Order: sequence, then C-alpha cells, then structure tokens
Amino acid sequence: MEKVADKEEMLMVLNEDGTSTGRLEKRSVVHRDELWHNEVAIWVLDTEHGKVLLQRRSPNKKQNPNKLALCAGHVVGTDNIEDTLRAEFFEELGLDISNYEVNKLTVLKREMSNNNNFSHSFYIEKFIPLNEMKIQEEELSEVLYMDYDELKKLVKNNDDSVVFKWQTYENIFEMLDKIFENKKQ
Repeated sequence: MEKVADKEEMLMVLNEDGTSTGRLEKRSVVHRDELWHNEVAIWVLDTEHGKVLLQRRSPNKKQNPNKLALCAGHVVGTDNIEDTLRAEFFEELGLDISNYEVNKLTVLKREMSNNNNFSHSFYIEKFIPLNEMKIQEEELSEVLYMDYDELKKLVKNNDDSVVFKWQTYENIFEMLDKIFENKKQ
C-alpha cells in the first residue's frame, strides 16, 4: 500500500518575482531545475521563558536527517499560504493553528542550490505544552523547547545540528530579538 509520504508533491512554479506561472511540477523537478516555489515556516515562541519550539527531523528524512528545524513545508499544488500553515501545523504537531494568534514575520527570497524559494515565515507567541502535541513520526523524532539564545548561538556558528544557516536567517533573528526584547519590557 502506498503511503502519503511516498507520493511526490506537485508544487506551483513561480516567477523570480514570486508571481505564479500557473504551472505545476513535481517537487523533484522543481528542486533539480532550481525553479522558484513557496514554502512556509512557523516559529513557536515561548517569550515568557525565552524559548523556541524546535523539531528534530526523522533519521529517515532525505534532507537534513536528525537536524533541528521548525514546523515548515512546501506550498503544494494550488493551496494558499494559510492552507499550508494549517496543514503543516496539524500534520507535524497534531495541533489546530486556528487556536492560536498567527503573526506574519517576513518573506525570505532564498536562492540556494536545488532550492530557490520564497519562505513565508510566521510566528505564534505562546507556550504550547509538548504533551498537547502529536508528532508525525515519519517526519519527526521529537519536539523540544530550546533556549532562544542557545539556538541563535548554534545558528551563528553554522552548527551542523540545526538546519538554519546564519547567512540566510540573520535578518529573521534580528526580528525575533525584538519580539523577545519587547516581552522583557
């Protein structure tokens, strides 16, 4: 029996300015041919305790196995950004995103080898207990909260335990710094 994870996603191909071409392509083709596409990422911030929710990717993942990452994913087919946020949050964490206030952080235009994308980043400023989450075991091996400053240090050092790279995420960390600083005041 074919599992959902075995089916290759179809992604909407974008122009370099982020507008839709109206053309759907297999994910492998999009990455191989370095075609532009949309992705989403959700930061869950426990600003009260200075922590960030992270996910450890499954050891069976082709890309970045065992590394720490965010709840994130590709915008599939003709889905919109909001639909994708809802789907990823539910699929990976078993949570209904409509129960939380979701805030737009930024959109990164990331030109990388085999992954040209517009990464739409959002954040939720709330501690969500780990025992309320039901992780998708095909995708993740665990969820955990990490001290924000420790995560930032790992990213600045381009530590191999995290998927984030400083040159890509520096601006996001500047925005997150402000969110955490505002909570302290």
